[in-house]
Amino acid sequence: MDTASLVVAMLLFGYVLGSIPFATLFTLRAGVDLFETGTGNPGAANVFRKVDKRIGTAVFIADGLKGAVPVLVAWAVGVPEGLWFIAGWAAVAGHWYPVFNRFRGGAGLASGAGVVVALMPLGGTAGIALGMLVIAKLKSSGHGALVGLIVIVALSAAIDAEWPLGAEWPAMVSAIGLALLLFARAAARGWKPGKKE
Repeated sequence: MDTASLVVAMLLFGYVLGSIPFATLFTLRAGVDLFETGTGNPGAANVFRKVDKRIGTAVFIADGLKGAVPVLVAWAVGVPEGLWFIAGWAAVAGHWYPVFNRFRGGAGLASGAGVVVALMPLGGTAGIALGMLVIAKLKSSGHGALVGLIVIVALSAAIDAEWPLGAEWPAMVSAIGLALLLFARAAARGWKPGKKE
């Protein structure tokens, strides 16, 4: 398969997988309309806070896998490392605008976290772990995401190793760029650095 065909395949696979609305599916039995609950966001954080912590955790893991799996599949089939991010970004786009949920999606933090961990396992895991601790302490996903981003950037600059410990520069730039894009999207939806959620 040539490069153009691989890119198209990654885009399609990532987008379709990202479009699976796990938050909606996991809360069906509870009879909850996430668009009318809490923040109105069909994502893990809203489920965790307003529906059920166990279900919210399951949604976070499932949404994270939506971001990570396309990147790992790209690696498994031999796609050049500099192009893996395409599959991950497509998954986040699918989460934002899911074809299976009338193009009404969530913020994408969990899916974005999955992409970052797959592209940069060591830095991504450390950043997300510390970010989760901050969220647990301050009850603010925004503050946690900010701490996670700082850790990811710092470790990316410090680690000089090939994947899976480190990453080539396209993966690093893409992971950091995706994190910044998630912040911009959250800010457009009304999130502010000092706002607890």
